[in-house]
Amino acid sequence: MRVSNGVRLRTGAAFLRNEFFNMSIYRVSFWLNFIYTFLMMYSVGYVWRALYGANPTVTGVPLGEMISYAVLGVALEAILHPRNGPQRYIMEQVRKGTIEMDILKPLDFQFYMFAKNMGSILVRFLFLVLPSLIAAFFLFSLELPSLPAFCGFLCSLIFSVLISFFLNFILGLLSMVTMNIRNINWGYNALLRFFSGQMVPLWIFPSALGIIGSFLPFRCIYAIPMSIYIGNYEGMGMLWALGIQLAWILALWLGSRLLMRRVFARVMIQGG
Repeated sequence: MRVSNGVRLRTGAAFLRNEFFNMSIYRVSFWLNFIYTFLMMYSVGYVWRALYGANPTVTGVPLGEMISYAVLGVALEAILHPRNGPQRYIMEQVRKGTIEMDILKPLDFQFYMFAKNMGSILVRFLFLVLPSLIAAFFLFSLELPSLPAFCGFLCSLIFSVLISFFLNFILGLLSMVTMNIRNINWGYNALLRFFSGQMVPLWIFPSALGIIGSFLPFRCIYAIPMSIYIGNYEGMGMLWALGIQLAWILALWLGSRLLMRRVFARVMIQGG
């Protein structure tokens, strides 16, 4: 069914309000996430200071840039971690046997999941990521990027959110077939942690692991936006990195649409 832009905007606004109210209700969870973020920022900052004390050239970039990279990775976890993706909702609906109610809504299922997820991410960005980064500027020596790097970072961050959504959405579709993706989700989380460059920058990986990581989409989620922020990608290098992210967005969108069609056909056949 074709949905007008006005309906899409109203749907997105409705989910945004819903997520805002949810965060207002679960205040204890919000403050626990906030405290966790600060503890992790302090921990990664302390670890990198200790490593630089033993070897000032361990990563090939100045200590200030490395701390900014690490602190930024902790802050962005609030919107980029898989636990905040749509696959958990889809898996729970499959478990309860009510996923058909979502599929039969007069909205494209992928857009429905996207609007629901983006409402959550926007609220988390405004109330977790931004306050964390402001506090990190004063408490953890977070360095500010140049204007071109900042603009490139914002564009890259939007791309990384889209890539993260499509990967998580594909996992959710798999749960309709396997009925349970806990083990798959665990493996996905492990690969994401290792190859995304969230805590350890990919440019210090051994050459073999670096080559493997370059063929996976995970570096597009953390490593590319964070590297742009600290100035590792500039000029044509930045445009090339953004192009890689855009290529993955197109590939994952197409793959998710094809998979959704196959999965829905199977669900309809099994459901009669």
